[in-house]
Amino acid sequence: MPEPKRRKDITEEAFLGFSKSYLSEAFPNPQRIGCPPDSELASMAEHPSEAAHASVSLHLTCCSPCFKRYMELLAKLKSRKAE
Repeated sequence: MPEPKRRKDITEEAFLGFSKSYLSEAFPNPQRIGCPPDSELASMAEHPSEAAHASVSLHLTCCSPCFKRYMELLAKLKSRKAE
């Protein structure tokens, strides 16, 4: 009897890379339905709070344009802190 295939172990870095790629493309939302204002994305990037940003966080999992914008805001914050 053949051995069942083992799932390959995946590194955290690989998983995060896949997740970012997937969330950036899988949910186009061309009509921008339910999108929060940019100010809410910026607020979440600067001062993340599960209680204050639960609905925005959930939205990011189903809206690629908002997810990409949020990632842009995080990158800008990170580059400012590195200066």
